[in-house]
Parts: sequence; C-alpha cells; structure tokens
Amino acid sequence: MAKNNKKENPIAVYAVASQIGFIVLVPLLVFVIGGTWLVDALGWPGWVSIVSVAIGIISMTAGAMNYLKKLIEMYDSNESGTGASEVKHDRRDHDYYDPYSSNKKKL
Repeated sequence: MAKNNKKENPIAVYAVASQIGFIVLVPLLVFVIGGTWLVDALGWPGWVSIVSVAIGIISMTAGAMNYLKKLIEMYDSNESGTGASEVKHDRRDHDYYDPYSSNKKKL
C-alpha cells in the first residue's frame, strides 16, 4: 500500500520531475561552460568546445537513461510482484500469425 501513496503524492511527483531536470541540465551546462572557458581563458583550440558539448550531451543522456531505468524498476511492479515483462499473450495477437501454417505442411 505504501507504493501507491508514493505514486499519488504530488510532492513526490514534483521531486521526480525536478530530479530529471537536474540530471539533464547540470552535465550539459558544466561541459558547455567548461569548454567555453578552456577556449576563451586558456587559449585552447575551438574544437575543444565542440568536443565538450558532445561529451555533455552523452553524459546527460546516460544519466537520464539510468535514472529513468531506476524509476521504471521502482514503479513497474504491482502488488503481486510480477512486472509488465512477465505478461503472457497468445501468438495470434501478432500480425504475423498464420493460422494456415499447419495446412501448408500437408500440401
């Protein structure tokens, strides 16, 4: 029952949203400002700022994906302990199911 309260609490939702924003913005800003400072203050070549922006985007993406993966693991399981990945379904639900495959073998 505690999990449902955690999901419905508006302050917890705000905390999760602000955490995602923090994870996305901080690495990008650090690498962009750091690369610009290296080029301007220390006289490094201009390609250093481009590389630092690329590293910032990569670290931002990796951090966000890692955090979202943890959120999915935390909120995905239901009361019985079975997650969404354990849902069983029939092969006929797919578009590629051919009900006449057994008749083809006889012909």
